[in-house]
Amino acid sequence: MGFLSRKVARYYLNAGDHIYTWRTGFVYAHHGIYKDDGQVVHFTCPKSASSAPLKRRRESCSTCEKFEHSDRDSGVIISCLDCFLKKGKLYRHKYGVKKTTHRLSRRGTCNTAKSDPAEVVMARVELKLANGFGEYDLLDNNCEDFATYCKTGQKCKRTGQASIIPQEWRSHELILGGAKLVRGLKGGNPHFFGKGISYIIDIFT
Repeated sequence: MGFLSRKVARYYLNAGDHIYTWRTGFVYAHHGIYKDDGQVVHFTCPKSASSAPLKRRRESCSTCEKFEHSDRDSGVIISCLDCFLKKGKLYRHKYGVKKTTHRLSRRGTCNTAKSDPAEVVMARVELKLANGFGEYDLLDNNCEDFATYCKTGQKCKRTGQASIIPQEWRSHELILGGAKLVRGLKGGNPHFFGKGISYIIDIFT
């Protein structure tokens, strides 16, 4: 397990694990909490909140349709592991790392905070399945915030990813993403280039 890769085989997963998968060539990640029996609880932008031209073409598989909380209109949903990964690779977020390790790792892959016991994590998961996790926001209340909250009781201080398009078109985010993209291209800075892509990519996918 390296600083940039925390890949894990699915048979090593335990209930309460914070897992994630990279999207679009490691540009951004989608996070969730592994439940059990191949089920993942994660936080998404509700279907009903997406405008028609931007609505994602996602249909639940026959396995997901059997889960009680599989409808994306609820925000916090259960999916099968395969649908969560979308053919991507599986990674496990690490908690309780040293500050040096955290600084050297890619944002969104580890946390200096310690995880609560699995039974506490799963109790939070069940609570949020029943009551939701508030209004989805790309920057301030997203899938990584949800997973971090379930693990620690706190939201992450600085999110490391841009997950799913927020519930309404936000032009200032597109402008911000474009500015970061241009800055990265002009200065040859991969950080700003990657951040610019992460703001923009989900609008068009």
